[in-house]
Amino acid sequence: MLRPFLLVGVGGSGGKTLRIIREDLLRRLKQAGWEHDDLPAAWQMIHIDVPNRADGDDVDLPAQLPDRQYKGLVATGVDYTTIDTAMKAKAGPSFVDAAATWRPDPNSVNVSPSKGAGQYRTLGRIITIAGLKRIDDAVQRARAALTGTDVVGEMQEVSRLLGGRAHASIGDPTVIVITSIAGGTGAGSAIDVCDVIRALPDKWANDSVGFLYAPDVFDHLPDEARRGVRANALGTLAEVLNGYWNTDGPSQATTALFETYGVTLSSTSRRSGPRYPFLVGAKNEHVTYKSQNDIYRAMGRSIASWVASEKLQDSFTAYLEAQWPATNNSIPDRLPLHAHGTETPFCAIGSARVGLGRDRFVEYASQHLARTVVMRIVEEHERSRRGPSDDRTSKQVIRDQATAIFPAFLERSKLDERGLERNDIIDELKAKNLRDQSAEFRARVTQDIAGFINARSKGGKKGVRLTELSMQVQGSVNDKQQAVLSTLHQATTEQAKHWVGTIQNHLQARTAALVGQCGGPVADAVLDLLKNELTFIRDELRQEAQNFRVWSQNEATKVTAKVGSASGAEITATSDPVLQDMIKSAVTSVICQYEAELRDLVMALIPDFVDGVLEPLKDAIRDAAERLAVQRSAAGSVVALWPQAVAIPARLLPAPNEFLLEEPSSYPTILAELIDRTVTASGSDGRREAELQVLLGTDDPTGDTQALVNAHQTWVPKNHNLAPDFGLIPRRAHFAVASSPDQILARAEAWLRKEGTAVGRYMTQGLRDYLTPENVPAAEHARRLARFEAKFIAALNASTPLVKVNPAVLVNVHGTDKVPYTSHFGEIPLPDNSPAKATVRRVLESRDEWREEVNKAFDDGNGGFIDVFTHLNAAFEPVVFDSLMKPIASDWGQKSMGADGRAEFWRWRRARPLTEFVPVSTTVLMSMVKGWFVARRLGHLDLTPATARIWVPETNTRAGYLADFPQVMLRSDPLNQSEGLAVVLESMMLALVQVNTRQSVDPINPYARLRTLGEGPTAFGNQLCQELQDWVLLGANARSTVRPTEATAEGRQKEVVNDLVAVRAKYREYFATIESQRKDPLDFPPMWDLRRLIDRALTELKHGVEALETTTGDTGWS
Repeated sequence: MLRPFLLVGVGGSGGKTLRIIREDLLRRLKQAGWEHDDLPAAWQMIHIDVPNRADGDDVDLPAQLPDRQYKGLVATGVDYTTIDTAMKAKAGPSFVDAAATWRPDPNSVNVSPSKGAGQYRTLGRIITIAGLKRIDDAVQRARAALTGTDVVGEMQEVSRLLGGRAHASIGDPTVIVITSIAGGTGAGSAIDVCDVIRALPDKWANDSVGFLYAPDVFDHLPDEARRGVRANALGTLAEVLNGYWNTDGPSQATTALFETYGVTLSSTSRRSGPRYPFLVGAKNEHVTYKSQNDIYRAMGRSIASWVASEKLQDSFTAYLEAQWPATNNSIPDRLPLHAHGTETPFCAIGSARVGLGRDRFVEYASQHLARTVVMRIVEEHERSRRGPSDDRTSKQVIRDQATAIFPAFLERSKLDERGLERNDIIDELKAKNLRDQSAEFRARVTQDIAGFINARSKGGKKGVRLTELSMQVQGSVNDKQQAVLSTLHQATTEQAKHWVGTIQNHLQARTAALVGQCGGPVADAVLDLLKNELTFIRDELRQEAQNFRVWSQNEATKVTAKVGSASGAEITATSDPVLQDMIKSAVTSVICQYEAELRDLVMALIPDFVDGVLEPLKDAIRDAAERLAVQRSAAGSVVALWPQAVAIPARLLPAPNEFLLEEPSSYPTILAELIDRTVTASGSDGRREAELQVLLGTDDPTGDTQALVNAHQTWVPKNHNLAPDFGLIPRRAHFAVASSPDQILARAEAWLRKEGTAVGRYMTQGLRDYLTPENVPAAEHARRLARFEAKFIAALNASTPLVKVNPAVLVNVHGTDKVPYTSHFGEIPLPDNSPAKATVRRVLESRDEWREEVNKAFDDGNGGFIDVFTHLNAAFEPVVFDSLMKPIASDWGQKSMGADGRAEFWRWRRARPLTEFVPVSTTVLMSMVKGWFVARRLGHLDLTPATARIWVPETNTRAGYLADFPQVMLRSDPLNQSEGLAVVLESMMLALVQVNTRQSVDPINPYARLRTLGEGPTAFGNQLCQELQDWVLLGANARSTVRPTEATAEGRQKEVVNDLVAVRAKYREYFATIESQRKDPLDFPPMWDLRRLIDRALTELKHGVEALETTTGDTGWS
């Protein structure tokens, strides 16, 4: 099952890489059917940087991470002096030991921390220390999320979606820290970030994997944009090496400094920085990346492959946990930097992918559709211009178009009340059974009159006079009128309640369709015309109501008028025509009264409807169109980054290590073909149909179901009888128009993925189906298979570890000219019977790369790509990597020519005490300090103010000689005075640079000589090197020109002891003076960091010399 991951990006480079990882993972998940907007909780991301908000909004990179994942270390407006002052006060006495020799003078810092560290890694570390609590809080929250109770179930779902297995338990999280070793924040902060993570109580927190961008990643930048990059890299390398080989853990001062900010460093792990450091350069033997963003894309997608592939996790994790320690503590190494049994430090990785690129196509297609939909909303009216000579203003164009389409819109709106023949509202509110009610009313009156006639006529022998019947008709109608009207009004109330609910939804849908067809500004204008129309028809309705009242009166008058000259006539049956006309007029009078009252109701409802529905809807449409117009044209607009016409944005192009079977240049053609196969129309009409479906979120734009305009709050009329529920108070509707770029983009993507459509089927096609012979004609399948083979070979070549190794240096340092690497594959979605599987095997066998592990990677899934992940088979010393050393050497070569250049090169680059900076193991540093004083006593050091050399004795292949420490040091302090040792040790990285440029280990030999002179036969305790013993006991010296002044062993012993005591006393006095004179922990000399080692070294040497047996004639134990 897939593992949890904690992905931490430090500095700008790390943050940009995280953005690519997140985008790639979301692409994969959505392609596989993930229905959430964010990554699973088990994949936590933290971007740590100095500015208060993330920078680097490059147009060819994905959007910034969500705000919750960014941890800015400096609030807006806080200056560096404030940070420094607060830290000095908070840290107390420990600050002297922790920072006194490298802390920048705050009065000299002109960098605004809220904008970054200004490419000064020392400033980056100061700011990081001040922000340790913020970092720790972010790490603790991430840990809680990725170890939460819901993680197992969520990762089971993700594993199934991505073709893996689901288990009841989950593996330990993997920690990845991504940074540049050459920037300001990342270079100064990464080690501390790893140590904050290591402070967690979990074992897995100790095993962070560091992906470190080498300085050649930034070689494409102009000089002024990378003025501190290479010097930063030099400082970072030293501190990473020191932490990697550290066996004593952070110093007491550093530990106390962390505790001041609430972080207790791990007591079980002595290491500092990443457990597994991987370098990332700008090129390998097959691929050279043109820009840093290209490299971030390649690296981000590589890491995303690791996160999302169970097979890659199984194989690569096994390499880290088992092979790394087993292999790298036994690599031959001629450099004197680390103790026996410790591991060589730097590995490198590479990766590549071959696939269909459907995830990339859906991004292109959804954004392409979304952009034209946005344009449709904002400026569709401009398409109605009659040509270049049309000089109408935009307002006039909108007005003209609205006027032209308003009649059709009114007809579809169900609000048309123009004239007596159009009664949309009246018909909706009128009692549906009015005809039946009228007929029943008439029948009941007729029944009453029939009964009256029967009663009076005594069995039909005598009729009833018409005058009397007229009165009876009026009486019967009057008796029933109230009940009839009440029934009709009740029906109207129910109809009106229904209308109140449906008319809102209908008008929303018709308005949404109008926006899709004519754009937002025209829809706004049409709604304005509708408002005017509804105001106008109130006058019509008022007149109609008056007419019905007149008709009601006229009909009532007809009842008595019917008697007229026939008043004396006697009626014997209700079938009499005169009587029937009389009854009809009486009933019609009541019905006309109802019709008048119905129009009264509509007249009262219309202004309420205009205020409660139409006005809010009109405002929502206008605001949405205006807001979208601003979003489209604003600086940094996401819409501006979306593709248009046939152009493919750079960010959608494959990285140099990605190989697609369908080139992005074909995307416009593919999209057009898929649209024609998906909708009913074709060509430009088909495109418009697709855009309308995307905008409305429905395949049926004529219906009332759509996703563009939604009522968050429905209208409740002021007439409480029409409220949908009892107790609701009158309120206006509130509409939300889902027209933000993100919302439109989401609907475009949903349209592309809709099941059962041609475009939906295309989106779900994977490599298995694409390369299946039965799915396409034989010729097309042969073409596809040949293209797949070519792309697969290219991917294998491009996947080699992304770093430039110098083979000559490799031979000199590690005794080999081979740079072997291992390839690991993610899931390969090709079944056993697939010709493509046979192709993969044949290619790998021809390269001698076929292994059983590869065979296990094949499955019958339908993934769209194959990931290959590589790493060097061994870790090497940094000197073998040209990606690291060449840029540093070039920059130092230019700036070392003058004092000012050297000062600027090294200003604010070291960010730790020398004991945590010198790039050697803890025990080796102690040996070198001892060796310095042994060499001094033996006369093997030749020091001038500007140069330092040490005697290297004769060997079987070479005569003795004076070996130069770096001829130009990082500092200008006199080498023959108190600071000489510190200056020489601080400059050791320059010797390593020279090992690379000279392709020889000679430049590091002086330091190897120091180590040799500082180590005894066992390199422990008071043991002395053989040369010092020979000098004391025999007066022998490997440098023959140096002769003893004392003739006896006892004399030489006493002389050496006295000298060591004197030197120790002198240094004790020197350090005591520094401590007493410098109250501010600032500008302490570098030697201050070595004072305890110096005192210990001189004391152990003294005891060792004192312990030598100088008595002659001793026969030993034999």
